[in-house]
Amino acid sequence: MENIQKIKCLIVDDEPIARKIIKNYINQISFLENVGECKNGLEALDVITKEKEIQIVFLDINMPNLSGLSMAKIMKNNIPIIFTTAYSEYAVESYDVNAIDYLLKPFSFERFTTAVFKAIEKLEKYKNFTNPSVQELEENKIYIKSEGMNFPVLLTDILYCEAMKNYTKVFISNGKSLKTLIPFSKIEQDLIYKGNHFLRIHRSFLISKLHISSIKSNHINIGNFEIPIGPQYKESILKTIGLK
Repeated sequence: MENIQKIKCLIVDDEPIARKIIKNYINQISFLENVGECKNGLEALDVITKEKEIQIVFLDINMPNLSGLSMAKIMKNNIPIIFTTAYSEYAVESYDVNAIDYLLKPFSFERFTTAVFKAIEKLEKYKNFTNPSVQELEENKIYIKSEGMNFPVLLTDILYCEAMKNYTKVFISNGKSLKTLIPFSKIEQDLIYKGNHFLRIHRSFLISKLHISSIKSNHINIGNFEIPIGPQYKESILKTIGLK
């Protein structure tokens, strides 16, 4: 374990007690390293600019001068953010800035650890997709037959899929969409098998969690697309995403 490179963390919270608790939690996890503590967002942005290797930020929301939400909008989106706050009403808004998790104070060490492993999963995906090998590219690709041709599509480029009457429509991040005669259930099975970031939210819709831009009570926004949440899926979706 001594040779494992530690993951560098930054604590941002205006409350000394809250910073102390998070620091104590970090110290209990051998592969984490606390590299700094900031009392507000402006101070934190200065540290992040100078310290290029920060990999996880534990970020309070209600802070003087610059709120955690405002700070998150300024930060680079490849640094995982775990919000730590006493206010539950910001949970949905936190997903507008692609937060990894939302810890409601007071939170347990077990809940903290769960959030950390979510952040590590994002770090691993970012590392793999910014410098992928040929084998990794093939493993993260699916071929979709449309109009008599097979199109290679990266799993990370798929925004969502919609079940139509006689076909399935696959929407891709480049603005294009593919119409395939493959049944929706088969598309769902193939995508979930190859990538754990796909989620069924409606009897006619399957989305990629990687492209969620915001979550409302009855729909999820994927970029400019508004995807309805089926009533029978709502509770399980909130649990899966971490809002319940």
